[in-house]
Amino acid sequence: MKDIQIIYPILPIIGFHFYSHIHLSINTYKAIKSRDVKYRFFKVYEGNAPNYLKAARDHYKNFSEQPILFYILCVLLYVTENVNTMDIFLAWSYTGFKSLHSIIRFTTNYVPYRARAFYIGSIVLCAGWTRFAISLF
Repeated sequence: MKDIQIIYPILPIIGFHFYSHIHLSINTYKAIKSRDVKYRFFKVYEGNAPNYLKAARDHYKNFSEQPILFYILCVLLYVTENVNTMDIFLAWSYTGFKSLHSIIRFTTNYVPYRARAFYIGSIVLCAGWTRFAISLF
């Protein structure tokens, strides 16, 4: 198995991150154009903002949180040449659940389904980190 395979699951998540940025930009433009929000809101992000803008901002911010742990894990596995089939499986599983979480958020935003995707992805990520930590000893 080639260690580079651990990097591939990162790419779809980065794609969703860029899509989320575009989605946020469109919603920001929409909120300003329709006067649902005033420019001063963007100085410190306090005050009233429409829910669709808050949801887009929250989704975008989410990509600066947990996925960073995933990126770090994949890169560490790669540079330590410590990649095996289970690591690849866990990485693609995390990518699948993170992608599902994003798709739900972009479409129905049904919280029970979104929460399940998030928590299962979190468990998978925790399993990946646990495997990596154990492999160091």
